[in-house]
Amino acid sequence: MSLELGFFIPPTPPEEFIKMALRAEETGYDFITCDDHMIYPFSVDEQEYGIHEAWTAMTYVAGATSRISVSHMVLVTTFRGPGLIAKMGATLDQFSGGRMDLTVGAGWFEREFRAFDFPWEGHKERVEREREAVGIIRSLWTEPRVSVEGKYYRLDDAEVTPKPLQKPAPPIWIGGDSKRSMKLAADLGDGWLVHGHQPHEISKMFQGIKPLLGRKAEGYGLGLAAFVIMGSSPDAATIKMKKMISPAVWERFQMAGIRHELNNRISGNPQQCLDRIKEYEKVGLNRLICIFLDPEDAEYFAQEVLPELRRG
Repeated sequence: MSLELGFFIPPTPPEEFIKMALRAEETGYDFITCDDHMIYPFSVDEQEYGIHEAWTAMTYVAGATSRISVSHMVLVTTFRGPGLIAKMGATLDQFSGGRMDLTVGAGWFEREFRAFDFPWEGHKERVEREREAVGIIRSLWTEPRVSVEGKYYRLDDAEVTPKPLQKPAPPIWIGGDSKRSMKLAADLGDGWLVHGHQPHEISKMFQGIKPLLGRKAEGYGLGLAAFVIMGSSPDAATIKMKKMISPAVWERFQMAGIRHELNNRISGNPQQCLDRIKEYEKVGLNRLICIFLDPEDAEYFAQEVLPELRRG
């Protein structure tokens, strides 16, 4: 598989959100993605903008674009339930002309679960709930009717009609770095998305999942979400990053494990960023989501790095 490139849109007002989406399509990204949160975990001030509902935002993006695919990073199955996700996914896939990828996860931000009365469980139970949800979603997309008496969900002769445009179904990516998420991705997913690792770490993780894939190893999706910070050198990029992130936000990043992801960023001048991405490709990466802290970096990357990646 050739490398698919995704552009992450951060929480931002609608006019800026759609501007970023259109620019990502114009510059040649393959898909667009955004966070799925009920409450933005990294807000440190009540006057901050907050975050829009992810599915609604990406549905609007799909209507405003014509080529680029839409996804999420990642859609929390507990927030909506598998029946609703399957129905929404089929509808969006039809209306977008087959441009919907479903990327799901178990969720991690306890506060938003409790604030909106979603069941907050241990990691094992959250992934088990996600597993049951993914199985139901795929069944509703591929079978005429579905009945389930599960631990978390119950369906009685349910159906999703019309089915998604993509056949046999839109791709389902599983997000999450844990071994339980890896096992779920191998069992029920078309791809596995992890976050913020160095190439040697990615290599080890991918070697861990490959024996579990069996016949579907050929063409299986192996993805990474990574911060991209441009500068004259990696050291210069580090200095810029530290100026951009306040101590309060840095503390929130630490809570979510994002400081680790920032430490494993793609950074430096265009050639250094290109070389780093090639390292990832060598260990099997075939999907990369680029997360930019600086909008100017996004434009610089689009002008100087993307064309070289497309040339191979």
